[in-house]
Amino acid sequence: MESLLRKSAIYGFFIGIGAAILFVKYAEVENIGDGATLTNHLPMDEYIITVLRFGVVASILGLVCGLILLNKKK
Repeated sequence: MESLLRKSAIYGFFIGIGAAILFVKYAEVENIGDGATLTNHLPMDEYIITVLRFGVVASILGLVCGLILLNKKK
C-alpha cells in the first residue's frame, strides 16, 4: 500500500517537472512597432520556482490517483 502511494507521488513529481520544463514560458516577446521586438526573460530563480511548483502539484495529483486506484483494488 505504502509503496504504491510513494511510487505514484514520485512519478507524478517527475512527470510534472518534465511537463513544466516543456510548457512553462521563460521569455516574452513584445512587438514594439516598426518591426522591432523586445524580449523579456524570467529570472532563473523565478523559473525554477515555477517548475518546482508544477512538480509538487503533479505529485499531489499522482498521490490522489494512487489512493483512488488503491481503493478500487479493495
